[in-house]
Amino acid sequence: MKTQVVHLELHDDVVSVRDKMSWAKTARILLVWPPRRRILERTLDLLLLQRHAAGLGAQLGLVTRSAEIRHAAGELGIPFFKNIAEAQNKPWRKRTSHPKPTRRNPRPDPFERRAEASPPGPAWQANVATRLTFFTLGVLAVLAVVLLFIPSATVSLYPKLQTQELTLQVGASQSATSVNMAGSLPAHEILIVVEGSQFAQATGQASVPDKPAQGVVRFRNLTTTVVGIPAGTVIRTMTEPAVRFVTMQDGVAEGGVGKTIDIPVRAVDPGLAGNLAADTLVAIQGDLGTELAVANPEPTSGGTERTVAMPTADERARLRAVLLADLRQQALDQFTQNLSPGDLPFPDTIMTSQTLNETYQPEEGQPGETLTLTMQVEISIEYVQASDLNMLAATALDAGLTNEMLPVADTMNIVITNKPASRAGGVTNFEIHASRTLKPNINLSSTTRALQGLSPIEAGQRLESMLPLDSPPQIQLVPSWWPWLPFLQFRITINV
Repeated sequence: MKTQVVHLELHDDVVSVRDKMSWAKTARILLVWPPRRRILERTLDLLLLQRHAAGLGAQLGLVTRSAEIRHAAGELGIPFFKNIAEAQNKPWRKRTSHPKPTRRNPRPDPFERRAEASPPGPAWQANVATRLTFFTLGVLAVLAVVLLFIPSATVSLYPKLQTQELTLQVGASQSATSVNMAGSLPAHEILIVVEGSQFAQATGQASVPDKPAQGVVRFRNLTTTVVGIPAGTVIRTMTEPAVRFVTMQDGVAEGGVGKTIDIPVRAVDPGLAGNLAADTLVAIQGDLGTELAVANPEPTSGGTERTVAMPTADERARLRAVLLADLRQQALDQFTQNLSPGDLPFPDTIMTSQTLNETYQPEEGQPGETLTLTMQVEISIEYVQASDLNMLAATALDAGLTNEMLPVADTMNIVITNKPASRAGGVTNFEIHASRTLKPNINLSSTTRALQGLSPIEAGQRLESMLPLDSPPQIQLVPSWWPWLPFLQFRITINV
């Protein structure tokens, strides 16, 4: 009979195998499992494939070496073979799994089975004294466990403390990059912008121009035509610097060489400089100088000066020094407020990094009874950080520490014993006094071992002989009536 052989792939499932079976046009469909591969092992998968083959009007057969698949196929009555040749040569009969053997002998009596399973023990087990002895040993074992694990103890130790002290010379500079045990620390710089103003009364005096001089000049026509002279025409001296006057009204010089006209004039700038001798104003400024000649036949007069208050150069310098000192103190106060606890500023290093604004009122050379100065400057200050000071002190103190003592946390105390002083080369020198509290280095493990199984009195005596204590140790037992410390080390807690 013709057989359709379908080779299965590793990725095949029930759906894909059913699709492959649908193409078969034969009365027998043989599914071939890939060698040493486990797919479609469930009985349900084979049942679905068997039903699909029946729907196609064909008989389903399997080629597989898997014992699980063969067992499932036997339960469903699906024939299975070792290879394709065997499937094509042998008839397809339904395979069934081996039936379970039926019981031919009568069911045994349960009491007899129990007696066979539990034969009577040795005679000594039935002895009451023996059984009592074993019971007593069990109770004692439980009590021994209780003795070991139930009691606990808390031991409080009060070790004798010591104070470690050291005085150290320190030098801080911006060139240092790390803390050096020899006393070198890195100095840090901070820039602060501050502004303010200061004023002072002017004590100096100066003469300033008050009223302009006046006079009369005579214009002489150098041409034969009429020449107009407008008001505001400038007449000046030939000296340097020139003194200038202006005409106070319009005028007209009649035509003809030598014709003259007198016009009043007034000095451009007030002050004594306008009081000129006769025939001093001899030049005309402008185009009229080619047509007219000019001179003052009489001296000019009336120019006056007055005395006023004016800040001197020394007053300006003193006011600037006072304001800078105030701004530096302001910067130091602002910096101190923002310092971290323990940071140390160096007031000697305060300096003006740059002047951002500097304004005087009145300006230099101007009169005024009050001199006001407004400045905005950038101030630089050096300081050392508390962490660097603590590191230096701890490193120096650790150098003199023995193995028997340990420092107590958070007991470091640093005192600046002299005022920091800046030296040439940017190094600021000062002295510190460092101190901290030390405690004995107690090995808790060995101390606990030494107390195991002792009475509280014996344990206290041993602790006082082993350790430098400031007061007797306190021992608390749980339960309180228990006479000994626990025999197990982990049941003893030591608090220092």
